[in-house]
Amino acid sequence: EAAQPMRRRLSDNIGPLRWPSLPNAQKILRQATQELLAKDRLTLEAMAVSSSKVTIRLRNERYLASAEAIGRTARILSRVMPDSVETFKIIPVARGIALSEVTLKRSDLEVLEHDGNGAALSYAAAKITDAANSSDKLIFREDLYPKFTWGIGPYIRSSYFDPDSPIRAEVGLSANASYTIAPGLVLSGQISKRAVGNIHTATRRSDSKIRRVRSDGALYNQAGDPAINDLTLAYHFRPGKNLYGRVTVGYLETMYGGVSTELLWKPVDSDLAIGLEANLLRQRDFNQLFGFQDYQVATGHLTAYWDMGKGFHSQLSVGRYLGGDYGGTLKLERTFKNGWRVGVYATITDIPFSDFGEGSFDKGLLFTVPLGHFVGSPTGRTFNSTIQPLTRDGGARVKVDNRLYGVVNNHHNKALKDSWGRFWR
Repeated sequence: EAAQPMRRRLSDNIGPLRWPSLPNAQKILRQATQELLAKDRLTLEAMAVSSSKVTIRLRNERYLASAEAIGRTARILSRVMPDSVETFKIIPVARGIALSEVTLKRSDLEVLEHDGNGAALSYAAAKITDAANSSDKLIFREDLYPKFTWGIGPYIRSSYFDPDSPIRAEVGLSANASYTIAPGLVLSGQISKRAVGNIHTATRRSDSKIRRVRSDGALYNQAGDPAINDLTLAYHFRPGKNLYGRVTVGYLETMYGGVSTELLWKPVDSDLAIGLEANLLRQRDFNQLFGFQDYQVATGHLTAYWDMGKGFHSQLSVGRYLGGDYGGTLKLERTFKNGWRVGVYATITDIPFSDFGEGSFDKGLLFTVPLGHFVGSPTGRTFNSTIQPLTRDGGARVKVDNRLYGVVNNHHNKALKDSWGRFWR
């Protein structure tokens, strides 16, 4: 779908005007911007307009590259805003938190729209800063919170490397619902029901010498039909400049429930980020409904994230895992310009290789596939898969949706630079 073109101003109209004092001026501009963004399936959360500057909070759930959403938004603002408005401040928002503040000069964009090197030059002209201390008095839309959404559709699940049946799969229906109570505060859940497949027919039992925190997956597959995959209340927030926070409570995944907390330090212009996560967890019943087993464990990790450039990312985590073991995980990934991502990881803990069992330590391959390549239109949704040759109990971590680094990094300086070639798309 073609983006809105820039509207070029006449030089005689660029000076300050009296329009901000006119009745309903702010409301009219906000409504017009909201309608044009909605046609691009972008969401205006809040806006503030003065005679020379407009600031908006932008929710993008369509474009995988944040730079593409920012570029389309800037062109929409050029078509709506009076000619006296020279400065565009666009604040990408995800999970209710402001992730960065991108400042663009309208006059720069008017010159660079059709420039052969317009993408690189517009990035050089942009100013990308932290949005935590933005002083603009934004007016929030009243119809966004609270908001209830739901969906139902098919799912496909697979497992590999079972000696009795190297490839297993199942197909079924899953239903999900989300109730956004306030910015950053979301109650959500998912249930599933198997239709056909053979994952649940696996009969091989775990021979683990340590606590079976993951290797009893076959018992969960057999008993969990229907299953509550997750049911959580999550709160994402900004504790201060360069800081991001998350608290998630409930049934976090198919095997564990409890409380998961996280704090991330990530300056907008830094290649490095540091995260601290602490969890108090209890193992769920095999039927994946509302009950728990007796096993309880506290886990936590200190993680360093490094954006190495050209799509390469590394991540080193050290801490305590689900089995009570201590150690570290190294992950290496590369994100390609088309949005595909591949990676590898390995975990070594204080569990002896002989006690860990076959494979000696946990490792696997990671894949992320943008679904926009298959549905025929832009979408921010992806298919994520982890392939492990063996599922053992050492080095296991709880699975939590929307960990902070994945939410935050795509809207910061390095990631925006890598995707800025899509700014004019």
